[in-house]
Amino acid sequence: MNAPEESGSTTRGSAPQETKPPRAAMLPRGAGVGWFGLAALVNAVGTGFFYPYQLLFFLAVTGFSLTTIGTALTVATLLALPAVQLVGRCVDTWGTRPVLVTAALVRTAAFVAYPFVHNIVSFVALAVVAAVAQRAEQVSVPVLAAGIAPEGEVGRWLALSRVALNAGMGFGGLLAGLALVASGDRAGFVLVGLLNAASFAVAALLYLPLPTVRPARKEAVPAGGRPWRDPLFVRIAVANFLLITVIVATEAGLPVYLVDQLRTPAWIVGLLFAVNTVTMVVLQLPVSSRLGNRSPLRVVAAGTALHAGLLVVLGCADALPLRALLPLLVLGMAVYTLGEIVSTQTLSVLLVTLSPKRQLGSYQAFNQVMVGLALAVVPLLVAFFLAHAPAGLWWVLAAATAALCLGMLSLHRGPAAAAARGAEAG
Repeated sequence: MNAPEESGSTTRGSAPQETKPPRAAMLPRGAGVGWFGLAALVNAVGTGFFYPYQLLFFLAVTGFSLTTIGTALTVATLLALPAVQLVGRCVDTWGTRPVLVTAALVRTAAFVAYPFVHNIVSFVALAVVAAVAQRAEQVSVPVLAAGIAPEGEVGRWLALSRVALNAGMGFGGLLAGLALVASGDRAGFVLVGLLNAASFAVAALLYLPLPTVRPARKEAVPAGGRPWRDPLFVRIAVANFLLITVIVATEAGLPVYLVDQLRTPAWIVGLLFAVNTVTMVVLQLPVSSRLGNRSPLRVVAAGTALHAGLLVVLGCADALPLRALLPLLVLGMAVYTLGEIVSTQTLSVLLVTLSPKRQLGSYQAFNQVMVGLALAVVPLLVAFFLAHAPAGLWWVLAAATAALCLGMLSLHRGPAAAAARGAEAG
């Protein structure tokens, strides 16, 4: 787990990968990869403590109504977005380690403080600070991977972070459930918040052995100088925005639709999310290791298309008997998850490799602003359709995947294809 002492610059992207990598090449390599993966895992365990129970947590510790909490969190998410670009500039100026450690400690303090906040203005302010700290971590991790991963390994390091995210969130959710069973209502949720805070404090310690990745000072600032003036990067960021919207809307809407609308047994939801998690953890690294020598825009298009199967099944679910619906849902979720692995992995690598070295933090911050917008839009989108046209939600999401697939194929046929391949090749 020994990391190099310092990294003075980031790498543009992955070098060309072997056509048929050996089995060992599926695993990421390089000094510091152990600390990188462990920090990601601990961070994800903390997120898993909180994420499945977030609304119940805030209901228990604040005493606010569900409507008030939902509105406050949406407002906080939107208020945090302008600060994300500032975070990107901080990464470009001071490097990744100070930002990662500070963000983790801020999130620790926020979850310690939540049980003591009973004023809505204070709650929104604390939620804004926590949201900015979360975005700071998400901006810094790709920059860190790009800076310390050996040539040809950036994609595998990012894949490792996704494996850690899924495994850690699953384990954290299980531990949180046990904590809630073992304790009283409010006491149990306070314990969940404290465990979450502790995980972020441990993650801060695990970031310390990793190097501080700073931009390459000698590289000239590209023409335009801003990520929103980079047409290809903007298109890839918009594609990521659409894909995140589809994924998060599916995660949020599927339980409500199946249990409340179609009256299917609740265990089916658990089964589907178990299929999603296990498929992610088992296939993320092997599949990601085989994507490097393929056209990235075609890969994103293919992965996006795979999402549509589950969405179409859900759109038709109200007309299917349970004995036919269940196997279709399980198969659809497995194919959907494979598509998620393929498309999100390729987009994450493109978003790093298309960013100029000197502005890598700023470019990743711009992408995180887009991600934040997606997270703000999803609750309104899902609530509207589930209230007025439940099956329509899945057809709208399927249409979004079709549009994204066609958009990527259109880019593949234009000059952008060469630029995207060149970025991935480094």
